[in-house]
Amino acid sequence: MEPSVMIRSTGLSLEARNLFDAIARRAYQIFESKGRPFGRDLENWLQAESELFERTPLRLTESKDELSVFAEVYNYEPKELEVDLEPRRVTIIGKHQGEGARKPDGGVSTQKSALLLSLQLPVEIDPQHATARLKRGVLELDIKKAPPNLASTRRPAAKANAA
Repeated sequence: MEPSVMIRSTGLSLEARNLFDAIARRAYQIFESKGRPFGRDLENWLQAESELFERTPLRLTESKDELSVFAEVYNYEPKELEVDLEPRRVTIIGKHQGEGARKPDGGVSTQKSALLLSLQLPVEIDPQHATARLKRGVLELDIKKAPPNLASTRRPAAKANAA
């Protein structure tokens, strides 16, 4: 049996919000360092993301009743991973502290790494019905789709135009 991974279905955790804030701060620093050119928001955000967090392959599959997400997280143990679920987004957080190179004084340096993956989903999900497990270095996440009647009640109502 594969070890399970913690799933939060109450939206983004405080830690996830802090990580997104760190990206926003770094993206703004990049914006300022380039002379404040407008229209490069996404480019700056992606650069900040790549500087702060590891990249990892991610795959999404869809069946009639559920979505499956697969993320390669070979350097992480289940206790180092967290999955935050929202009706249309999956966020995967990983924090790892491993052994690095030997220091000249004989000690060992520690190497910290962080993972932040956020995926907008093509359909609405039911965050209460999901499983996550780590299998041979791949995080496998199975999430039930929201029933059609539930998904339609969550969409904002269109405003009527006053005549």
